[in-house]
Amino acid sequence: MNKGEAALRRVVQIVDGAAAVFLAVITILTFAAVIMRYVLQMPFPGSFDVSRLLLGVAIFWGIAAAAYRKDHIQVDLFWQILPPAGRRILDVFSDIVFAIFMAAMAWMLFWQVDRVRLSRQTTFELAIPIWPFYGIAWLGIGLCLLVLVARILRGFVTPLGDPAEHS
Repeated sequence: MNKGEAALRRVVQIVDGAAAVFLAVITILTFAAVIMRYVLQMPFPGSFDVSRLLLGVAIFWGIAAAAYRKDHIQVDLFWQILPPAGRRILDVFSDIVFAIFMAAMAWMLFWQVDRVRLSRQTTFELAIPIWPFYGIAWLGIGLCLLVLVARILRGFVTPLGDPAEHS
């Protein structure tokens, strides 16, 4: 494994860990809100808003990890019947299409972060600014794009039959 691949794996480990932390916080907030509402008969202000915003963040960060491992949803009926060279071409083509989509999404979300920041939108109950959540989500999409570009480059430089091509 070369230095670039090792660095990419470290980035993906960080992304995985961050997505897991975001999901854990959502779970804890939801559990605490349920306990406070039904056991203590008290509301948990802001838990829904923060959970909703963190869910978007977790999804965008999770997309980056799924893109690295090719764990995203795919239909491979056609791929299975292709020879290894055809599979490689189809894999690189699909990564390019996915990267184009993620680049467009990153571009649009980048401007959305700025619009939300300038609008000074906040959560309803706690008045937490929501633009940082959008910014963290944008970072997840940016990391997804980085991972896809690395996959595309690896698809062009890895010789056929190399075990690294399947990771």
